[in-house]
Amino acid sequence: MFTPTPDFSIRTRRNASIKLGYVRLLDAAPLVVADSLGMFREAGLDVELSREVGWATIRDKLAFGELDVAQALSPLPLVMQMGINVSKTEVIAGMVLNCNGNAITLSKQLHEEGVDDGQSLRRYINNGFHPRKLVFGVVSHASSHNFTLCRWLEQHGINPRQDVIISVLPPDQMVRNLAAKNIDGFCVGEPWSSLAIEEELGWCAATSAEISNGYPEKVLATTERFYTYRGEEYIKMIQVLLQACEYCDTKEQRSSMLNILSKSDYLNCSPRTLSHAFSEEFPKGYGQTASGTFIRFSGEKINCPDLERATQVYQDLVRFMPHCADNAINLKSVAGIYRESIYEQAIHSLVS
Repeated sequence: MFTPTPDFSIRTRRNASIKLGYVRLLDAAPLVVADSLGMFREAGLDVELSREVGWATIRDKLAFGELDVAQALSPLPLVMQMGINVSKTEVIAGMVLNCNGNAITLSKQLHEEGVDDGQSLRRYINNGFHPRKLVFGVVSHASSHNFTLCRWLEQHGINPRQDVIISVLPPDQMVRNLAAKNIDGFCVGEPWSSLAIEEELGWCAATSAEISNGYPEKVLATTERFYTYRGEEYIKMIQVLLQACEYCDTKEQRSSMLNILSKSDYLNCSPRTLSHAFSEEFPKGYGQTASGTFIRFSGEKINCPDLERATQVYQDLVRFMPHCADNAINLKSVAGIYRESIYEQAIHSLVS
């Protein structure tokens, strides 16, 4: 177990502010909206929003108590409890923040060389048209982004472990690395795919909704220690974010939400670029679009951290990160990490 810093002990006190971490991505929208509109404050919560560079930072700051709660990759609580690339830390998730929202983007150069789908990418790789193995970026190996990319490659007869290199980069470094030709594509959340397409650096080969629709993307993670001392505040935070998720999925609030997200303090990206993820025809480049809902924040038990979803994420961890099997945990432990009982308590208090 990690050694708590003095700051960690302070933050378990009820009068301390709650430091809430997020990464500069569209699916942080509920956190940003709740902060900007004063929803946390109206609920009696003193929340300090903290924008972090990437998911490794979120992981480490949760482990060492520098963050109390965080927007987290859906596998992160499992990974931290299993002690993979971090000291074993009791981390739980009482809420799913959103489903889907990622896209696989390939370089303009690949398109110019005849790659316009997964089948042509397989032929391109098998025929050795590139002087080196293609490199694709993901935000973490333990992420839905990696699982989505691997699934898509496998669907087209490409072995993700042998035929390509999958490299980890922070989300906001994907576009610049694509421009520099350090990578040949990536799988990441918005707005980075849309930015690459707008700047004519790449095109979208597939969205996560097309590959694994309904997959839990981000969760609201906290440590077991923080929940033990300040569980009422964590539950109240879930209640606020459930309302914020509904706000984010309401068309009538779309313009207001995009203007909030675009501010430099938050995502620092134009409302027009951010809007692509909310259109029913997500622009993929070269005149192509992806029909349907690209990202979802609420409805149809999307926010419930149930055992079925926890198991789905855990099985993907073991499948796409084989060394995770060395740290295997049972389903009872998985259910204790995705804490549906906390979610139900929040829902019950919200309704009553």
